[in-house]
Amino acid sequence: MHTSFNKIVHFTRLIKINGRLREFNYRKNNNAGNYVFDVDTADDRGNRLFFRLIKENNEWELTSKMSIPEWVTDNQELLITELEEGVLSN
Repeated sequence: MHTSFNKIVHFTRLIKINGRLREFNYRKNNNAGNYVFDVDTADDRGNRLFFRLIKENNEWELTSKMSIPEWVTDNQELLITELEEGVLSN
Protein backbone atom coordinates (compact mmCIF):
# COMPACT_ATOMS: atom_id res chain seq x y z
CA MET A 1 0.00 0.00 0.00
CA HIS A 2 1.40 3.35 -1.06
CA THR A 3 0.29 6.54 0.67
CA SER A 4 1.20 9.95 -0.67
CA PHE A 5 0.91 13.20 1.26
CA ASN A 6 1.05 16.73 -0.09
CA LYS A 7 2.08 19.36 2.40
CA ILE A 8 -0.43 22.19 2.65
CA VAL A 9 1.35 25.52 2.45
CA HIS A 10 -0.76 28.24 4.04
CA PHE A 11 0.38 31.45 5.69
CA THR A 12 -0.74 34.99 6.46
CA ARG A 13 1.27 38.15 5.87
CA LEU A 14 0.55 41.66 7.12
CA ILE A 15 1.49 44.17 4.42
CA LYS A 16 1.32 47.95 4.65
CA ILE A 17 -0.24 49.38 1.50
CA ASN A 18 -1.18 53.05 1.10
CA GLY A 19 -0.56 53.69 4.79
CA ARG A 20 -2.88 50.88 5.90
CA LEU A 21 -1.90 47.49 7.31
CA ARG A 22 -3.70 44.74 5.41
CA GLU A 23 -3.85 41.00 5.97
CA PHE A 24 -3.17 38.71 3.00
CA ASN A 25 -3.84 34.96 3.27
CA TYR A 26 -1.78 32.80 0.91
CA ARG A 27 -2.56 29.15 0.17
CA LYS A 28 -0.74 26.92 -2.27
CA ASN A 29 -3.15 25.25 -4.67
CA ASN A 30 -1.65 21.78 -5.18
CA ASN A 31 -4.38 20.82 -7.67
CA ALA A 32 -3.65 23.70 -10.06
CA GLY A 33 0.13 23.33 -10.35
CA ASN A 34 3.46 23.72 -8.61
CA TYR A 35 3.55 27.52 -8.50
CA VAL A 36 -0.09 28.50 -7.98
CA PHE A 37 -1.18 30.39 -4.88
CA ASP A 38 -4.70 31.49 -4.01
CA VAL A 39 -4.71 34.80 -2.12
CA ASP A 40 -7.47 36.58 -0.26
CA THR A 41 -7.74 39.88 1.56
CA ALA A 42 -10.41 42.38 2.57
CA ASP A 43 -11.23 45.69 0.92
CA ASP A 44 -12.07 48.90 2.79
CA ARG A 45 -15.66 47.74 3.37
CA GLY A 46 -14.69 44.31 4.65
CA ASN A 47 -15.63 42.45 1.45
CA ARG A 48 -13.31 39.57 0.61
CA LEU A 49 -11.15 39.85 -2.49
CA PHE A 50 -9.90 36.63 -4.07
CA PHE A 51 -7.15 36.36 -6.67
CA ARG A 52 -4.49 33.95 -7.81
CA LEU A 53 -0.74 34.32 -8.29
CA ILE A 54 0.68 31.97 -10.92
CA LYS A 55 4.35 31.56 -11.82
CA GLU A 56 5.03 30.60 -15.43
CA ASN A 57 8.36 30.99 -17.23
CA ASN A 58 9.89 32.61 -14.13
CA GLU A 59 7.26 35.40 -14.22
CA TRP A 60 4.46 35.85 -11.69
CA GLU A 61 1.01 36.77 -12.97
CA LEU A 62 -1.98 37.99 -10.98
CA THR A 63 -5.33 36.65 -12.21
CA SER A 64 -8.86 36.90 -10.89
CA LYS A 65 -12.44 36.28 -11.91
CA MET A 66 -13.50 39.40 -10.00
CA SER A 67 -12.50 43.01 -10.37
CA ILE A 68 -9.38 43.71 -8.30
CA PRO A 69 -8.77 47.25 -7.01
CA GLU A 70 -5.72 49.21 -8.13
CA TRP A 71 -4.14 49.15 -4.66
CA VAL A 72 -3.70 45.39 -5.14
CA THR A 73 -2.49 45.42 -8.75
CA ASP A 74 -0.19 48.41 -8.17
CA ASN A 75 1.53 46.52 -5.33
CA GLN A 76 1.86 43.18 -7.11
CA GLU A 77 5.65 43.09 -6.71
CA LEU A 78 5.33 43.59 -2.95
CA LEU A 79 2.76 40.78 -2.75
CA ILE A 80 5.09 38.47 -4.70
CA THR A 81 8.03 39.34 -2.43
CA GLU A 82 5.95 38.50 0.65
CA LEU A 83 4.80 35.27 -1.02
CA GLU A 84 8.36 34.15 -1.69
CA GLU A 85 9.46 34.99 1.86
CA GLY A 86 6.48 33.10 3.27
CA VAL A 87 7.29 30.01 1.22
CA LEU A 88 10.89 30.05 2.43
CA SER A 89 9.83 30.30 6.08
CA ASN A 90 7.31 27.43 5.82
